[in-house]
Amino acid sequence: MSDSSQTLDDFLRVLRASGLVDAGKIDQALAPWMDTEGRLPLGDEPVPEGLVAALIESGQLTPWQVDQLRKGRHKGFVLGKYKLLRLLGAGGMSSVYLAEHATLHHKVAIKVLPVKRVDQSSYLARFEREAQSSARLNHPNIARAFDLESSGSIHFIVLEYIDGTDLYAKVKREGPLDVREAADYLRQAATGLQYAHDEGLVHRDIKPANLMLDKRGTVKILDMGLALANGDEGGSLTREHDEKVLGTADYLAPEQARDSHKADRRSDVYSLGCTLYFLLVGKAPFANGPLAERLQAHMNEPAPNLLEKRPEVPTAIAELYFRMMEKHPDARPQTAQEVADALAAWLGATPVGPRPGGRLDPPRRAPRRASGEGSATPGPRRQPGQVVRSGPGSTSGGLGSSGVLGSGSGSGSLPDSGRSGPENAPPSGMDGLPRIDTSSAPPRKGSATRAGGPPSAPQGKEGKQAKQATQGKQPVASKAAGVNPADEPSRPKIKTSWTDIDFLGLPIVFWLLFLAGIGAAVALAIAVLRTRA
Repeated sequence: MSDSSQTLDDFLRVLRASGLVDAGKIDQALAPWMDTEGRLPLGDEPVPEGLVAALIESGQLTPWQVDQLRKGRHKGFVLGKYKLLRLLGAGGMSSVYLAEHATLHHKVAIKVLPVKRVDQSSYLARFEREAQSSARLNHPNIARAFDLESSGSIHFIVLEYIDGTDLYAKVKREGPLDVREAADYLRQAATGLQYAHDEGLVHRDIKPANLMLDKRGTVKILDMGLALANGDEGGSLTREHDEKVLGTADYLAPEQARDSHKADRRSDVYSLGCTLYFLLVGKAPFANGPLAERLQAHMNEPAPNLLEKRPEVPTAIAELYFRMMEKHPDARPQTAQEVADALAAWLGATPVGPRPGGRLDPPRRAPRRASGEGSATPGPRRQPGQVVRSGPGSTSGGLGSSGVLGSGSGSGSLPDSGRSGPENAPPSGMDGLPRIDTSSAPPRKGSATRAGGPPSAPQGKEGKQAKQATQGKQPVASKAAGVNPADEPSRPKIKTSWTDIDFLGLPIVFWLLFLAGIGAAVALAIAVLRTRA
C-alpha cells in the first residue's frame, strides 16, 4: 500500500494495530480534525499531513515509523523489550536499528540477523560468536555488546549505540582526511585492536566502515563477526562450513586471502595500512578490477605509493604505511601497539596549527633518531632512514579458494549508523621508524627507490609547490642515522668561529701549525750554530 493510496481510515487502522501509540494519545492528536460531534471524516479522505507532523513533533512516532505505517506495515516495531525507532544500516548479512528500551528509555543499537540466514551455513553460529566476543571486550575504542536475544524466529544482538558516523561514510562525504586527523583515528583503532589481540581475538575485518567516529572524536571498532579466537574453536567453525576466505577484499592481508584460518594479529595490521591509505587518498589501495584481481593484487602487487597521491604526507607516516603493507607478516610492525606508539610519538612531536578552512595543517617535522633503535623483529625489513618511493615488490603464491563474505567497503556486517555507500608524550623514538624530516622534499641524488627504480618526485603543479615549500628545509646529515653525507645537497658553510676560517683552501688551524713548525725549526738551527761557535 503506497503513501498516495492510503486513506485516513487505513492509516489509523495500521497505527492502532502497531501498538506504537496509546489509543488516548491517538485521539488527542486527531482532535483538530474532528467535527463538532467528535467524528472524523473517514472514508476516502487522505491522511492529513498535519496529523503526521503532529505525531512526529510530539515524539509519538519517528519519520521511519511513519514511513513504514504509510506502507501498511504494522509488525516488527517491537523486539523483546525494545521499540525500533529507525533503520541505521542494512545488508545481506544483517540490519541494524536504533531502538529504545521500553521502560528505561535508553537508546541502543539492535543488530538483527535476517530470518533467511538462520539456517544457512555458519551465519547463526557466527552471529552468536560475535555477541560473545563483543560482550567480553571492555575498551573505550571497541563497541560493546550487552545482550543476545531472540523473538520468535528473529535473532538479534543488543549493542552500544554510537551517535556518529563510520570513517568510510565520512571520507565519502567530506573527501580525504587531513594527515593529523587520519593519524589520530588510526592510533585509536590500533589501541583498541591491541586490546582485542591481548584478549586472544583477531578481528579479520578491519576497514573504514567498521570504525565508528562518535560526536566526541572517539573511534570505536565494530563488528566482531569474523573475529578469530586463539585455539581451535574459531578456526573449526570456519573449516566446518568450508569458508576458506573471509573478510573484505579491499582490506585483506595476503595470507588471509589465501587462507583465513591462518590470519593473525599482523593480518589486522595490514588491514590498518589499507585503512590509512583510504583515509588519506579516498579509495582502497587495490580497488580496481573484479574480486579475484584485487585479491591477487594484495598478494603480488607492490603497495601503491602514498606520496604520489598525497606528496605533502610526512615521510615518517609514509614509511609506517609501507611497513604495514609489507607482503610478509614478519616485515610488518608485529603488534598493533607498535603502530599506535609510532603514531602517538609522531602526533606528540608535531605542532597543531589551524589553517584557513578550519582543518589542521599537516605536521611538518619529526626529530631524527639514530639507526638501530627500532624493534628487532625477524623478516625482510628495510633499513631505517630509507625514503620509500614505491611499494614493495615481493611476490606470493597463487590465489586461494574463492568465497569472500564482503567486498569493497560494504561487508555483511554493518556499523551502528547509516552509510552513504556499499596523548601521550612522545617516547624516545618511534619503534622501527627514524626520526626524519617530514617535509615533502624531493628524493636525494643516488638514493634507491623501494622497487629498485629511479627515485620518483612529485610531478606537475603540486610537485612544484611541494618543492618550493621545502626549499631551505633539507634534513641535516647524520652519521648515526646512516646517511651518506655525499648524498646530501650542497649548502653554504656557515662560519660559526675563527677555526672555521679558510686560507688558500686550507683551514686557518693548518697554517698556524705550519708557521709554528717553521718557527721551531729556525730556533733549533740557531741553537745548533751557537753550539758550534
